[in-house]
Amino acid sequence: MIILFVMLAPLVTGLLLILVIARFAPNVQRETHGLSGAEGDARPEITSDEFGDVLQELVDSLALEVVFSSIGTGGVVEMTLRDLKPLSGGRILLCATPVLGGAVDSVEVLGFAEGVRADMGALKGIYVALAGFSDEAKTAVRGTPAPVDLIDGHELLELVRTQVSPERAAECAVYRGFGNAPGVLTTTGPQSRASGPE
Repeated sequence: MIILFVMLAPLVTGLLLILVIARFAPNVQRETHGLSGAEGDARPEITSDEFGDVLQELVDSLALEVVFSSIGTGGVVEMTLRDLKPLSGGRILLCATPVLGGAVDSVEVLGFAEGVRADMGALKGIYVALAGFSDEAKTAVRGTPAPVDLIDGHELLELVRTQVSPERAAECAVYRGFGNAPGVLTTTGPQSRASGPE
């Protein structure tokens, strides 16, 4: 009987503690920062195939070798790249999502950073999100042991403009998530401070 009490007492105590916390804890609203000017943006979303093609062209223009590439659910592109430069080159992990449902939060960014850290040969990770990143994600990525660059839609459009061609950037600008909608003026710049691949 004493053994049964010793086994069940912590479970009952833990359950009661969970119920008290659930009952009296305040609800905290999470703010997700979407794209600026996205409310009145009538442009279509980019297809997963077109998004993969844009990334492939950018990777090719940066002279990176694609070791592995896949397009998953929702058009999420995952690539393992190799920079062939002697001494400074190495493996780069890239994760890119065209989903515009809301800014990528810190949980997703930290999960990706952990994957980069766990991959013993990875030089760094690049996370591309057309919807941008929450302030929590931008703060959290600075504290990760693995170097991860965050690139939002504005920065991706600028990379395509400078590394691929201005014509290709103009083709991308017709889709939501790549820069501002025509006629929408904003005073803020790109959402993340991280730079693209060098």
